Amino acid sequence: MMRIAPRPLALALAFALTPAPALAAGAFAAAFEAARANDAAYRAARHELEAGEELVPIARAGLLPMVTASYSESRVRGKRDFPTSPTQDLDYRNPVASLQLRAPLFNLEAHSRHAAAQAQTEGARARFAAGGRDLLDRLGLAYVQRLFAEETLALARVQVDALETQTQIARRRQDAGEGTRTELADAAASLASARAELIAAEDQRALAQRGLARVTGEEKLAMQSLPTDALPLLPAERSLQEWNALARANNPSLTARAREIDALQHEIRRNRAGHYPRVDLVASALDAENESISTLDQHTRQYSVGVQVNIPIYAGGGVDASVRRAAAELARAQAQLDDDTERLQLDIERQFRTMESGRARLAALDDAVAASALALQGARRGQSAGVFSSAEVLDALRRHHSARRDAAQARHELLIARIRLQALAGIAEEEIVADVDRLLTAELVADRR
Repeated sequence: MMRIAPRPLALALAFALTPAPALAAGAFAAAFEAARANDAAYRAARHELEAGEELVPIARAGLLPMVTASYSESRVRGKRDFPTSPTQDLDYRNPVASLQLRAPLFNLEAHSRHAAAQAQTEGARARFAAGGRDLLDRLGLAYVQRLFAEETLALARVQVDALETQTQIARRRQDAGEGTRTELADAAASLASARAELIAAEDQRALAQRGLARVTGEEKLAMQSLPTDALPLLPAERSLQEWNALARANNPSLTARAREIDALQHEIRRNRAGHYPRVDLVASALDAENESISTLDQHTRQYSVGVQVNIPIYAGGGVDASVRRAAAELARAQAQLDDDTERLQLDIERQFRTMESGRARLAALDDAVAASALALQGARRGQSAGVFSSAEVLDALRRHHSARRDAAQARHELLIARIRLQALAGIAEEEIVADVDRLLTAELVADRR
């Protein structure tokens, strides 16, 4: 049974909220479009990007003027006593309307916050791009596992059919006095083992189908498979160093980490701005009546324009502590960028070497398939001629089945490595999907029994 360890693929070059461009027609392209629409993790990444896109407008608001208006009106009732005059009854209203404008003239903190928000938004776009590559990785893995499960099931059925025939031959030979009970028991045991393998293959096919449906949201999906002679080689004539350089320039996970570093550098400046003055332009207009007892029956209109300067003097050491904290976060992000880069280079080399050595390995496995088929044919003829025993035919059957299964596994592992190498290197999603569809040219005949 094939074991392909899932690992997230980094990267996506197109990372915006606009709908993804339509892909060329193809089974894998259709599956990828369905995954984009239905995968829960990808939808969560899209909503995270939507939230990140609002960071810049929020920060920009701190650089723009703020205008506020207020209105109040109260009714006053009472009495006013005078030492030398009669008591006066009071009953009046005092409406007050005001309009105030405050515009920043010098605000280093707001400027730094805006710059940090721009870097954070770019980082959110890069993370969304990486989420798209993670989706492509998960879809590619699920798709290939489904293809391999179908092929494994088909091989298991072929093996059961062949062993049923061989068991019948062993039974006829025993009835004719040419075979032994041991030969019949050996054939029956091999058949029982093959049937158990068939049951396991059916379970694996069901699980693989469910795994693909979980990513795409589609229970029934038209699929294409790899031809048996397909050889998924390296997708371009590049050296390992060129693949690494391409990945360092385009991998969105590295881009997201770099934008995090930019944002933290601006965060340090923002915290240091706590030591700098803030200068605002302040303008106001006031319209009031009967503001106080002494201004009864008076209407006031007042306009003012001025500059307000706020100078920090002492903040309890909080500003310096915030600067040190931001500096530590920056050092942490820089160290993580170094670690991410090293991991990426290791992943690139792993997929590159898998592809590079895969051709020779797959060619050897194909030779093994051809040789084992010839050996099986000779063993059957030898048994008919009385030269080979039933045990030798059974052994040839097992070797041929194993060779076909190993070749199929190697072919599908090469396809996964091809997808991952391109995605790690920052190739556009649409190019990778189209590349896969160019390789998947065989009809998938899914066994529904």
